[in-house]
Amino acid sequence: MSPVGSGMSSRKGAPIGVVPAAAAAGVAARKVRTAGDRRGVGVGAFLLAVVTAGALTHVAVRLKGLEVAYALGHERRVAAELEEQRRRLQIEIGMLKDPGRVVMIARDKLKMGPPAPEAIRALGPGKILAAGLPAGPR
Repeated sequence: MSPVGSGMSSRKGAPIGVVPAAAAAGVAARKVRTAGDRRGVGVGAFLLAVVTAGALTHVAVRLKGLEVAYALGHERRVAAELEEQRRRLQIEIGMLKDPGRVVMIARDKLKMGPPAPEAIRALGPGKILAAGLPAGPR
């Protein structure tokens, strides 16, 4: 061990700031890069960015496809429900239009019946209906 402040480093007794020649050559060799090396790193980074962008685009397209598929399924369910409702309403319209039901409602609820024979007036050609009506109270 070296005493503090003696100017010696902990590495094999070399003074601080002095780097062995082999280490200095390795550092110099590591620091020197050619333009081709830097270009290769740039091309690699660009290719990585392109592949990443492509992968993200692929994922986005797949997610949009799933979203559209879910929306389509929902709309198909709504269409099936509406079709079922239309079918039920068509059946209900058919029941409401039944002539027997219409006659029953006219007779029972509205107190309608066939007209009395004296209430029927035959009109000949050229006669006006209002001329044959009795005058009511005014």
